[in-house]
Amino acid sequence: MSETSKDLFDVGIKIIFNPYEITKGMGIYNDKISSFPHFSRNVSNLKKSPYFNFQNNTFYLTHKGRIEIIRTIIKEKKNKKIKWDGRWRAIIFDIPELNRRERAFLRNELKWMGFQELQKSIWIFPYDIEKELFLLLKLWRIDFKGDIRFLRIEKINDDQDMRKCFDLE
Repeated sequence: MSETSKDLFDVGIKIIFNPYEITKGMGIYNDKISSFPHFSRNVSNLKKSPYFNFQNNTFYLTHKGRIEIIRTIIKEKKNKKIKWDGRWRAIIFDIPELNRRERAFLRNELKWMGFQELQKSIWIFPYDIEKELFLLLKLWRIDFKGDIRFLRIEKINDDQDMRKCFDLE
């Protein structure tokens, strides 16, 4: 990869890799690659993947690929059960009825990440995944019609039910 993992969060940075250059570092050159059928098959599968564009023997991470990596990072954080800092993170949205498929997609993504529905278009989460959420919001806005916003909330009155959902205190 030509960039560090922190650059993953900068949408303006292209993340690229050339599998043939990588194999040179392993002592495998283009003329020897045919003797490694698994390698050729894996490269072929990557070419078909929606997560990469392939041009001039180089793979470019697509915004779908970037989203998938961010989802994986969030999943890892969710599974670690980080100590709660007392703040809630919320996603609020207003997506028109004409775009109900996008709204359903967003709700499914938020459920998958572990958010709980506070109200129909307000979803909350107790752990700090702000950096990842900001990038996801930026990437989702490419495809979505409507308004999606992030909130950091210091206090929610009568949040015992939400604390119980997240097994807090």
